[in-house]
Amino acid sequence: MKLSRKRRRELRHLRSEAQELLDQQLHVLGNANTVLKQAGKTARNLSDEYVVPRVDDAVERVRPTVDRGVASARRAGAAVRRVTTPLVASALANTIRALDELDSPQASAQVRHFGERTGVLKPAKKKSGVGGFIALGLGVAAAVGVGYALWQAFRTDDELWIAPDGN
Repeated sequence: MKLSRKRRRELRHLRSEAQELLDQQLHVLGNANTVLKQAGKTARNLSDEYVVPRVDDAVERVRPTVDRGVASARRAGAAVRRVTTPLVASALANTIRALDELDSPQASAQVRHFGERTGVLKPAKKKSGVGGFIALGLGVAAAVGVGYALWQAFRTDDELWIAPDGN
């Protein structure tokens, strides 16, 4: 498509005007960025000088009330724990007994583990079996044997330990 000279001149003129407008907009945006930076610095300075002290004063005025509320909530929580812990422990123990009676050892063990993990139930004491008693008996027998051997070795009536008279 071939354009006439007049249309080409108009397009060149329009293109130069568009470029000039774009340059002006870039300049305006640069100035706006500078103004925004300065406004941010001024806002920070005003906030540090006027807003922060007022907020700090308000916080200091409210702090004792909040501290009292927190302490009250903690006391209430401790009281609730103190009252409900025996009830929960009893309920868990009853549940464990019922599950044991129903021959459901796996469910009973899970409930017991939950109670121990949460601190409501004390861990079950491990029972010592027959093997422990046998091992204890063997240990005592070995200690008695070693004691007797030492006694025999260091007896005072033993002839090896009696010093000769020198004659």
